[in-house]
Amino acid sequence: MPPTDIDALSLELRTLVGSDHVQQGALAREYFSRDIFWWPNAPLSAIVVAPGQIAEVAAIVRRATAAGMAVVARGGGMSYSGGYVPSEANSITLDLRRLNQIREINIVDQYVTVEAGTPWIALTDALQGTGLRPMFKPPYSGIYSTVGGALSQGTADDMSGILSLEVVLANGDCVSTGSAVAKDAAPFFRNFGPDLAGLFIADGGTLGVKTAVTIALEPLARATGYVSFAYDSFAALMRGMVACGQLRLPGRAMGLDPRKSQNAPRVGFKDAITTLANVAISKGSVGGGLLDAMKMAAAGRNFMEGVQWSMHVTAEGVSERAVEDSLVLLRAAGCREGREIPNLLPMALAAKPYSVRGFLGPEGERWVPTNSILPYSCAEKAAAAVQAYFEARRDRMNELGIWESYMLGPRPGFVLLEPSFYWSDEVSALHLDHLDAASAAKFRGRPANPAAREFALELRHGLVETLQKVGAVHVQMAKTYAYESRLTPEALRLWSSVKQALDPGNRLNPGNLRR
Repeated sequence: MPPTDIDALSLELRTLVGSDHVQQGALAREYFSRDIFWWPNAPLSAIVVAPGQIAEVAAIVRRATAAGMAVVARGGGMSYSGGYVPSEANSITLDLRRLNQIREINIVDQYVTVEAGTPWIALTDALQGTGLRPMFKPPYSGIYSTVGGALSQGTADDMSGILSLEVVLANGDCVSTGSAVAKDAAPFFRNFGPDLAGLFIADGGTLGVKTAVTIALEPLARATGYVSFAYDSFAALMRGMVACGQLRLPGRAMGLDPRKSQNAPRVGFKDAITTLANVAISKGSVGGGLLDAMKMAAAGRNFMEGVQWSMHVTAEGVSERAVEDSLVLLRAAGCREGREIPNLLPMALAAKPYSVRGFLGPEGERWVPTNSILPYSCAEKAAAAVQAYFEARRDRMNELGIWESYMLGPRPGFVLLEPSFYWSDEVSALHLDHLDAASAAKFRGRPANPAAREFALELRHGLVETLQKVGAVHVQMAKTYAYESRLTPEALRLWSSVKQALDPGNRLNPGNLRR
């Protein structure tokens, strides 16, 4: 598209959404065209526009695709797999954060409808006092990450709680899914006819631009308990996680490697104590949270001393007795390969459910995870393969100051394994913008480290291939993980026909899911 046409389109967009919500400066285009990993050869979008209404989204998409421009939707910016990184310079980035209204909280029918640019923490706050929470578990980055972004990228949690989506298609049509496809029905039921919502979940924004979502609500847990385990090896931890995951009990679990096991109590520990105490005081009780806070304070920050690999479980139930019954089963499963340790860390994590501080290392190192979803039967084999992968590259990693860590967790039916690595490098404007003032001041101006960066790119590519060889699949695929190349011929034809029907010009985030 010639520059004069870009200028003409920019003028149209300014008239549509207001000049304050259209950006073409180089710094803005770079900021909105890059996520928290490195994309050295990716172009920048030509225009960044922030619509504030659904009709504006539809008009922008219709006009841009008709002009042959690519449209890339962006939420809170927490992608690390190229989710909103343009693959063409001839692109418009839609900054959807102004679509942040909570349209309806339906207590009786137990659902909430929110616009796609709503941060998860805003939804959590809006539900305070209702006794309800989303059935879909928010990501830890939910202080910034948006509802629509999480659904586009995909997460390692059950998405059956997504009841309905509102989506703008490539031609500008706005459609809804679930029972909301009917002219005379509310968005309370997902499986009214074919499950159209499933098409747009984890699609990387390639089939439509999500503008709103309806999520089922469930009662808050009436009782909660915690248990933690220590393991002497990665293999033992994986076996422990599989044993606990196979129980399929309500709650959540997280595994930590030796480095994180030692560092985790130091991160947000004081804030967790304060939060637990404040919650208890606000409820007018010295029990529960206040006792937990006192227990945590008395133990201090050294309660994980000597622990190598560890798992931390939060059990939920309809009563204290139900939770105790769950904990009995979890202890039996978790202690087959390990031993029980003080359960303070899952309390700390529960007290502070949202945090993005971990997207940099303790000294401001750059960080990137490599996601994998594995069946229980492949979990231990995958752990061994990843460890061997790093050991084979240990000398070069040490030379460049690169070190690895892991995010781990059992889920119903699978294990989440995310090997991550850190290296010293310059910190981007996107990172600095999401850090507290003290951390941003500390890490601003770090020198570039191109040699480590290049090896980090190589490491990540090799990790993806290693994980795929042991049977892993992925969420947050975007431009990092193989999708089209792994499909059977029949599945590829089906996928291609769906894409052709919904986006015949291949104008919606054309680089995603293409590997």
